[in-house]
Amino acid sequence: MSFKGLKRFTDIKTDGYSRISNHGVIANNRSAALISMDGTIDWACFPNFSSPPIFSSILDRNKGGYFSVMPSNTDDVYVSQYYKEFTNILVTEFVKGGKTILRITDFLPATDYTTISFPEIHRLVETQSEDVSVELKMKPLFNYGTEPYQVSKRKSGYVFKGPETSFGIVSDIPLDLVGNMVSTTILMPKRSSKWVITIFGIRHLNDVEDYKSYERLEETSEYWHNWSSKSVYKGVYDSEVMRSALTLKGLFYEPTGLMVAAPTASLPESIGGERNWDYRFTWVRDTAYVIDSLALLGYKREATKFLYDMMEIIEKDGRIKTIYTINNDLSLDEKILDMDGHMGSKPVRIGNMASSQLQIDQYGSIINAIYSLNKVGGIINSYLWNFVGETLDTLAEIWQKPDSSIWEFRTEPRHYVYSKLVAWAAFNRAIEMGKDLGFSGPYRKWQFFANKIKQDIIEKGFNKKINSFSQYYGSDETDSALLRMPLLDFLPPDDYRIKGTVEKIEKDLMTPDHLFRRYLEDDGLRGRDNAFLLLSFWYVEVLVTMNRVQEAKNIFDSLLEKGNHLALFAEEADLDTGELMGNFPQAITHLGVIRAAFKLNKVLRINSRSDGYGKRVEIVGKM
Repeated sequence: MSFKGLKRFTDIKTDGYSRISNHGVIANNRSAALISMDGTIDWACFPNFSSPPIFSSILDRNKGGYFSVMPSNTDDVYVSQYYKEFTNILVTEFVKGGKTILRITDFLPATDYTTISFPEIHRLVETQSEDVSVELKMKPLFNYGTEPYQVSKRKSGYVFKGPETSFGIVSDIPLDLVGNMVSTTILMPKRSSKWVITIFGIRHLNDVEDYKSYERLEETSEYWHNWSSKSVYKGVYDSEVMRSALTLKGLFYEPTGLMVAAPTASLPESIGGERNWDYRFTWVRDTAYVIDSLALLGYKREATKFLYDMMEIIEKDGRIKTIYTINNDLSLDEKILDMDGHMGSKPVRIGNMASSQLQIDQYGSIINAIYSLNKVGGIINSYLWNFVGETLDTLAEIWQKPDSSIWEFRTEPRHYVYSKLVAWAAFNRAIEMGKDLGFSGPYRKWQFFANKIKQDIIEKGFNKKINSFSQYYGSDETDSALLRMPLLDFLPPDDYRIKGTVEKIEKDLMTPDHLFRRYLEDDGLRGRDNAFLLLSFWYVEVLVTMNRVQEAKNIFDSLLEKGNHLALFAEEADLDTGELMGNFPQAITHLGVIRAAFKLNKVLRINSRSDGYGKRVEIVGKM
């Protein structure tokens, strides 16, 4: 292999914390784990995404649990991390003198049988070119540190048992207990291998062979290869699109069909700031992007299932909320934990207060999701069509109210233009969809509201002084979310108001390397609001619609370089350094990668057509 992204071991951590970008993720549609390039698992919730983390040292280097495997001597050691092709199986290699000395293969068992739960981490430890002294340390944390446990030795490992939680470690490496943690050092001969497995909910340990790690590895590899092979995407950026797709697939919680926005909680959007949120929930507004991206990849069946699973949750709840729990394990009520936070970024929050806000765009977003499914030939039954009508009735009543916007401001509600825009799109797209399907509906009524909202936005939302649509009625500032205006066909991309808005966003909110602030408004939170990465991918889409195709491609190429060594993205990036910030990996950013790649691939294919005489035909239009 080529050692792509080799990093010096001593550069992986800063102040005792592995940087967010220095992580890979393994997942199995129940949970996920973050694995640092130094061989440390420093975040893993078991048995589910929404469960308290067993390992959480990424949020507190002292109090948090962790599970590390690395060479005892790391002098002059470099590290490479990569995925086995078309899988979420992660390999970490320690390199010295140009040779791999130690390799760790990590995975969470995955299977097509969604009722089978494997709350296990399997770690294959292999030496390569020489004998290596290997250091292993494992310390779990129960219920955020509030639940004590006792440790008992077994023939092949140890069991950690608390009043409500149990956790075991088993290995063919002789393990020692030091205080309340497993800690051992072993000299492994060259070209040898050992397994280490941690198991949640176990009270009795079997021999290491009984966990069938090689079989689980083969099954897991086959599962991911089979899933990957169903993608219909062919074209430029295929490896980046597939990595984003595999990441998204890993974030689905199979028992309910819902997807977490990210598998982590409280990773800071800026170091030392308080913008630290729990993202282990499903956001309604993400639904349309998920369905659109899955369908583009050819996973129409999964897109359909996701929408109907989402609708079932909404139906049970009796109303549309901003966010939903994936399984009711984790309360939406926000709590602050007694932890230091990643690199000292407090507070550490679980739960999410945004669930109590009025965010009007969520109603339009679910209509857009149904519209997206219809566009790719998904099944829209009478139940969904009735839901569309009921949702538009609600929108007709609330679209004129102030809300908290897509950005979930915790300040006084305002009349945000983006919220009105998505409400308009809901009425407009419902009309198009209903007529396409041959459904009956109050189309005149819906057209009345579509026209009324559009007129309201143009009259109150366009600020002639700044030649741009404003963030909210009466504001002299704009908002990067308004990049979606031409993408939703609110006005033609060459309309002077759209061009003025894009130019204003470019001038006020875009950095020279095409990162975007969301807004300039004081949101009342401590710490800088860094660049929201999805906006950069929206911008690429906007440039394509405005026939700035080469510029769009160049920018997209530069944005891909901002992903980490595994082509994974967080929610945000530091405006000055480009360092990944926020919860990781972030579903909506990867959705942005897929959509932008598809739009570029489509238009680049059109541009490369020949007219039969060997000449390129430039056919670039709105997509």
